[in-house]
Amino acid sequence: MQITNRVAKTGTVVVVLAGLATVVVHGLPERADVAVAPTVEQDSTAWAMPLDAFVAPASSKTTYAEDLVAQPCLRKAGIDDPAPWATAAGLQADDDAADTAARANPAPALATTRPLTAALAETRGYHGPSAAGANQEGLRQWGYDPDRQAAFAELPDDVAARCWNAARKTLGTTLRGTEQTASELAQRLTYLAALDARQDDPVRTAAAVWRTCMAPSGVPDLPAGPEGMPTPSMHVSARDGDQVVLFSDDPGRAEVAVAGRDVACQESSGYRSALYAAEWERLLHVTATDAAALRKGSTRQPQVDARLDRVIARLAPAAPADVD
Repeated sequence: MQITNRVAKTGTVVVVLAGLATVVVHGLPERADVAVAPTVEQDSTAWAMPLDAFVAPASSKTTYAEDLVAQPCLRKAGIDDPAPWATAAGLQADDDAADTAARANPAPALATTRPLTAALAETRGYHGPSAAGANQEGLRQWGYDPDRQAAFAELPDDVAARCWNAARKTLGTTLRGTEQTASELAQRLTYLAALDARQDDPVRTAAAVWRTCMAPSGVPDLPAGPEGMPTPSMHVSARDGDQVVLFSDDPGRAEVAVAGRDVACQESSGYRSALYAAEWERLLHVTATDAAALRKGSTRQPQVDARLDRVIARLAPAAPADVD
C-alpha cells in the first residue's frame, strides 16, 4: 500500500491511500516559510516592525480629518457646522486604548505590544499617552446634535456622500477591502510575534536579569518579565483605614519612579534589544496565505498617517491650553 502526503494551501494535510478513499486530516498549521521584505527600516527606539507600513491609520483620526476636509463642501451645501477641537495625538491614544487584545480584538493596535519608553515613564508612568485630546464628549455631542441630524436629513440624496468622498480622495483614506484585510493581518501577525518573542531563550535570560534589577523597587508581586507590569499590587496606591484607594487617574511619584526604573532595567539587562531582535526576526517569514493577502495591501499607510496629522494640525480648532 503506497501512502503519499500533500499539503493544501489551507494547511490541511490530504492523505491518499492507494486504492482507498481519501482521508483528510484537518488542523495542521501552515508553515511560515515565505520571506517578506520589511516595509520599514529597523528602529528599536520607535519599535518599528517589518509589517508596520501595511497598517492603516487610526480610524478616529481618519474620520476626524475627513470631517475637517469635507467642511467647506458641506458649508456650500448649507451645513455650516464645523467639527469641534481635537488633537491627532489624543485621537491616536484613544484608538490605541480601545484597540486591545483585552477587549477580544484578534488584531490589536501596534502600540499595545510596544515596550514602555523612558519619555512616557517620566511623564505618565504606566498610564499610557493621554487621550484627553480626543475630546470624546465634545465630538459625541456634535455628531448627535438633533439640529445637525435634521440638516443632513434635508439634504438632497448623495450631497453629503459626495463631500466625504471628495475628502477621502484628497486625504488618500479610501481603503479597498484587500488593503483593510492586509492592515488587520499585519497588526495580528505583529501582535503574535511579540507574544512569541518573549519565549526566546535570550529574551527569557534577559528577563531574569531585569527582575533582579527591579528588586529594589519594592514591588511585592514582581512578575517574571516586563510584560507583567504594572502588577495587581500597584493598582492599590494607598490605604485610608479600611478603605482602599485604587490606582488613580493620574500617575503618582511612586508609580513614575517604578516605571523609570523598569525602563532602565530593560535597557541594562539587554531585554529590550533581545526582544526587538526576536520579534523582528519572526516577522520576516509568513505563510503563503498571509503573503498573498499582504501583497494586495498598501505600504503607503505611513504617508497617509503623516498627512492626517498635518491636516488636523492645520484645520482643527485650537485645543484648550490644559490639554496635553
